[in-house]
Amino acid sequence: MSEEPLLQVVKVTKNFVKGGLFSPRKAVRAVDNVSLEIGMVENVALVGESGCGKSTLGKLTLGLLKPDSGKILFEGKDIWSMKKDEFAKFRRNAQIIHQDPYTSLNPVRTIFQSLAPPLIRNKEVPNGKAAYERLKEVLTMVGLTPPEDFLNRYPARMSGGQMQRIILARAVSLRPKFIVADEAVSMLDASLRLGAVDLMLELQKKFGMSYLFITHDLGIARYFILKGRGKIAMMYLGSIVEAGEGDSVIQKPIHPYTQVMMTAISVPDPKLTRSRPIPSLRSLEVPRLEQVPSGCKFHPRCPYAEKVCEEKVPELRAFDSRLVACHFAERFVH
Repeated sequence: MSEEPLLQVVKVTKNFVKGGLFSPRKAVRAVDNVSLEIGMVENVALVGESGCGKSTLGKLTLGLLKPDSGKILFEGKDIWSMKKDEFAKFRRNAQIIHQDPYTSLNPVRTIFQSLAPPLIRNKEVPNGKAAYERLKEVLTMVGLTPPEDFLNRYPARMSGGQMQRIILARAVSLRPKFIVADEAVSMLDASLRLGAVDLMLELQKKFGMSYLFITHDLGIARYFILKGRGKIAMMYLGSIVEAGEGDSVIQKPIHPYTQVMMTAISVPDPKLTRSRPIPSLRSLEVPRLEQVPSGCKFHPRCPYAEKVCEEKVPELRAFDSRLVACHFAERFVH
């Protein structure tokens, strides 16, 4: 891993306006002063409940959305200060694997007609014939054989698992350095998810790229990080509440939100299950982004909350080899 991170998110904030003609307009802070680093050939699993801002952060790292404040640095350069040719090079090196593969490809085009243009436009290959040969190689790598058969098919003639492999093939065909996998396996059957993750990690070894793996499923995040190695970042209502090396966060969660999320992971050892601290939430209701609580955003649900939690926003600080945003992090080290 190089000394300089591949990608840096520096105190990034993104707001949206919710409402319209028949309802009051409200500002929604989807991403709130978030900082994150991803190194070369490194994985970061971004975990949180639906609607917490994970996908928005992913789009910000790809340059698909512009932050209202803060910076996104790729190889040390602010992507929104890049010249046109520099930004084009960045976008070629930053790809995405969508949650729903069927909505990310044109249904009236064959797989070849959808996958070839980016290769030609980015001058990865000189013409359509060369693109066809390159795509045959890539489809073989992702386990779609014979590749000629799949290149000539339309999306409707393929299963969900096959389509997910097509989307993965499209992402790696440009040899990117960075891929955002946004709920990339959530629509697959449980029996196919681990295989899809294994394939992503195999391709990482071959091409040397980094992943931002976005998911609400802490179990699959655990598998992805422990097998591929990397960091876990826990997100709650637009903020990172805990981040660190995957194994340490999984084995010894510090933030109360992380502790609660960890209880959802089933483990085969009953002794370990019984020994886990299981916080009892004060409320099961997740606040909406347009009505974020004061102080610590988790305090209305946190079983350990005190007066200071209602009044003061906790700083994301270095603690016990990771970053934690909790006033009482010292209490939870065990």
